[in-house]
Amino acid sequence: MLQEGYTNHKGKAFKIPGLFSWNVFLSGSELVEEVRKASEDRLSARERISDILKLKYTLGHEIMDNPYHIPIILTQLTRNLAARFPDILDEIKASFDDNIQLNGHEWGSVPAFETVVRVVCRTSNRVFIGLPLCRDPDWNDLVSGFSLDVVKTAAMIDLFPEFMAPLVGRLLSKLPQSVQRGMRLLRPIIEERQKYLDDYGSDWYEKPNDMLSWLMDKAQGEERSAQNLTKRVLATNFTAIHTSSVIFTHALFHLAANPRYIKPLRDEVETIVEKEGWSKAALAKMRHVDSFLKETLRFDGLTFISMLRKAMTDFTFSDGTFIPAGCTVTVASSPMHHDSEIYADADAFVPFRFANEKQEGEQPWQQMVSTNPQYLAFGHGRNACPGRFFTATELKSMLAHVVVTYDVKFEDEGVRPTSVSFGTANSPDTKAKILFRKRVE
Repeated sequence: MLQEGYTNHKGKAFKIPGLFSWNVFLSGSELVEEVRKASEDRLSARERISDILKLKYTLGHEIMDNPYHIPIILTQLTRNLAARFPDILDEIKASFDDNIQLNGHEWGSVPAFETVVRVVCRTSNRVFIGLPLCRDPDWNDLVSGFSLDVVKTAAMIDLFPEFMAPLVGRLLSKLPQSVQRGMRLLRPIIEERQKYLDDYGSDWYEKPNDMLSWLMDKAQGEERSAQNLTKRVLATNFTAIHTSSVIFTHALFHLAANPRYIKPLRDEVETIVEKEGWSKAALAKMRHVDSFLKETLRFDGLTFISMLRKAMTDFTFSDGTFIPAGCTVTVASSPMHHDSEIYADADAFVPFRFANEKQEGEQPWQQMVSTNPQYLAFGHGRNACPGRFFTATELKSMLAHVVVTYDVKFEDEGVRPTSVSFGTANSPDTKAKILFRKRVE
């Protein structure tokens, strides 16, 4: 229905019936730009995300009322990517070694999504909370399960009329149990760091340079409690794990279905690493690696939509489309990403399409993390995904490691499992397996 609406109303708004209301979708660069320019008090991304994820019940009202972790993700996490890159790479290597047990150069069957989730959990939490907890199986089981629970709980609440949300939310939410379980593991670390913070101030010797420390520096009042800091770390994990795991599994499926893509990626990584070593700066020069992941986001994406907003006041677009206060608008990003007038061979996966388009100087608008009105994988404008820089660093490092370390393919040569759609979400087959072996050339 989304594609049909886009085809019949390209460049305009159209609506599709939902369970309890109409859903308004937008298409075309002009309307995308109008959404980007609209202030938060007119078209609110925050309120729309809160409604979709039922944040009051799935993550807690503190996360909704005071999302102070978001600026930390955008600033401190992003600024520290180069400094933390050796740790990111170390955890990626250790995670793959621990989760993919191979016998010599023989092929071994690996559950793709499950393995990717484990690697992403450990790698993300190496930066969020550090060693040794990032490698604790109980912690990783908690945060990976929590990410899925948030999505499932929100989807279940959405099946009921809005007036029933408080009752259904309280019955279905696993947040209290997750926080208690998380506190058992995280509280000793928080209390130890709090003691140093109280005794020596924010710059105490050997202070960990991680997300937990940044949260503790910023937290005020009740936000400093172990309970609320645990909630905040769980919320940060939710935004990181599900997104990265889905994207990388899609990318891995493309690689396994087309092993011929491995050599150009491997050649690029090894050439750059030989000259510059493994570093964030070296990673930024891996154009084919970047393009492969950017094309995965274009071709598959996390969802079929982007730039979700809720009208806080009556809003009229320049073409006369009227959105009453309280209604929602969303950009139909997937049809735009598959529009042959925007992308040549739009319905084909062209792994290096963006690498080939880049010019000398590596203009930032062409990179995976950049956004524009026709590439909306991370949204666009000031409300674009704040964690996309960390996500890109993590995913590019993972892909670079895979291509220089392994050969991959599907058991059924070249046959990629069909993706699974749930509402507007686009998920890879979470049960599919991939064959790995240590590289032979």
